[in-house]
Amino acid sequence: MKNLKQLFLLVTISVMSFSCGSDDDGGSGSSSDSYFIYGDTEFQLKSGVIENYGDYYVDGVYNFDISLFSSEMSVVDDELVFDDNLVSGLYFELFTEAEGDLETGTYSFESGSYDANTFGDGALYINISQDGSADGESYDITSGSLTVLDNGSTYEFEFSGAASSGETFSGYFRGTLSAFDYSSENRPVVEANTKSKKVKFRK
Repeated sequence: MKNLKQLFLLVTISVMSFSCGSDDDGGSGSSSDSYFIYGDTEFQLKSGVIENYGDYYVDGVYNFDISLFSSEMSVVDDELVFDDNLVSGLYFELFTEAEGDLETGTYSFESGSYDANTFGDGALYINISQDGSADGESYDITSGSLTVLDNGSTYEFEFSGAASSGETFSGYFRGTLSAFDYSSENRPVVEANTKSKKVKFRK
């Protein structure tokens, strides 16, 4: 899996380079009160993905990518397939000292950071079409925080911040996440002063 920037930075499912190792090929589900607000518009969050990249950048600091979607989704032939054509959502690249899962606690945005309890990259996506019929909008996260309230079989997050558009965002998610594990891939640790080589979503 390695294919998602126009829709969500770095939610990837590429059969060419990686074997998925998904813990849940049947998709994921959220509680009915999962949502995010961008500006004056509210979107329900219906599914999500967690990707474990292990100590991808720095030894002893572990990288988990979270993407949350406004549509139900499933994994079909190693590709994310959404029930809705237009999809909105958020992406966070989080760093923790816990190897097995995201630690509970607050992760603050620090651009380009690989420090534990930060997220060094993030984005919001508004009405991106999976069939390419509409470009939608995408914005980098420029400040904010995400708090992991619960982890394991059910995840619970609270988040808020600002985007490069100048608008603010906030939200809450509680539910299961489709899990993909790349921590055992045979690849060198990426130097901490280089940009991620993760492949991004195709249009």
